[in-house]
Amino acid sequence: MQRFKLIFHIVYVIIALVIMYFSVDILLNTEQYLSKIKLSSYIKFPRYVMGLFLFISIMMMIEFTLQQIRIRSIKNGIDDLENEIVELKAKLYDKSQEESELPDEEDEEDTEEEDED
Repeated sequence: MQRFKLIFHIVYVIIALVIMYFSVDILLNTEQYLSKIKLSSYIKFPRYVMGLFLFISIMMMIEFTLQQIRIRSIKNGIDDLENEIVELKAKLYDKSQEESELPDEEDEEDTEEEDED
């Protein structure tokens, strides 16, 4: 699954960049493209579609960036919680060690008092 996500993200970014590049290229060089293609093809594929493609590719890049930022923040939150769990386990272990030492001392005192009697 991890490999699929990596490949999908790479393809996703490449597609967004290609769409953005060609949209900007066609919008800036419309006259050159019109001289190379038939006018009927351009009518079927109006200029505002290139603007729409450009807008969609920009939205794809923004969405991808925000998604990666969110993933990193969630992973950092998980790391912080794991560190907190380790600290709490250490405190619990220390407390259990202290409690296990206390009854031994009380038992020793009780046995000393019995020996004196």
